[in-house]
Amino acid sequence: MSEKNFYAIYGKGGSGKSFIISNLSNSAARIQKRVLQIGCDPKHDSTVILFNGVNLPTLLEYWAHLQEDSDEVEPTPSIEDIVFKSRGVYGLEIGGPEVAIGCGGRGISLGFELLERMGLYKWDFDYVFLDFLGDVVCGGFGVPISKSIAKSIILVAGNDHQSLYVANNICHAVSSFAQLGGKSRIMGMIINKDDGTGYAEQFCNQAQIPVLAKIPNNPEVAKLNAAFQLISDVTPYDQLFQDIVKQLPTRQGVLPKPMDFEEFSRIYRDVPQIKLERVTEAELFKR
Repeated sequence: MSEKNFYAIYGKGGSGKSFIISNLSNSAARIQKRVLQIGCDPKHDSTVILFNGVNLPTLLEYWAHLQEDSDEVEPTPSIEDIVFKSRGVYGLEIGGPEVAIGCGGRGISLGFELLERMGLYKWDFDYVFLDFLGDVVCGGFGVPISKSIAKSIILVAGNDHQSLYVANNICHAVSSFAQLGGKSRIMGMIINKDDGTGYAEQFCNQAQIPVLAKIPNNPEVAKLNAAFQLISDVTPYDQLFQDIVKQLPTRQGVLPKPMDFEEFSRIYRDVPQIKLERVTEAELFKR
């Protein structure tokens, strides 16, 4: 399997990236492609919509039990216990530590070490979609970028300030690692919950990345999502997602031009020029 088949989807929590990626996986399977979706978030809910609301057992959970029960120094998990199939899509959740215990980023790094040991890069798939949390500035979540595991990165964002801020951070990461020889590039952005304000398109224009598709802000879409139903099964979204899937192998990723904070802020408003008022140490100790 070529590394060109790996696509990392990054987006702010709540931006709808797991919903988008599940519909991409479903569309790939509908056109008879072999597709693997890997959830790379400690919440391990990337694949839940594909499996009718059921959370899959995670790789790290299984590996922890294996360590307890095995005499081997570095036991290798069994594929049969961590990869599952639904709707023609193969699903795998890496998982992570319990809330407030351990490091989620380190868990992701360990997960990829285990998958590599299991032969991940020799598995036979047309598409491998990696679902990453983008609003955590952490080396573990940046593994696909720093190690060029996924040379193709898809951003998911809306028109809101926070999701575009996260997208800008990912552009910064791609740009920074490119200077160190990194090969990851941005394929483009899928604008989700598009309300027509145009901020995301303005961002893409300034960052010099293409818009792959726009998903309208439609209450019916939100209703289907809440009911664990895929919009890629219904018209007109079936064709929209199939078009995205089909164009991915032919697209060339680009090196983005991330913005500094002030430049980014001007997408939404004019940044006032003010003089900062300094304080003295004495003010902090005495009223």
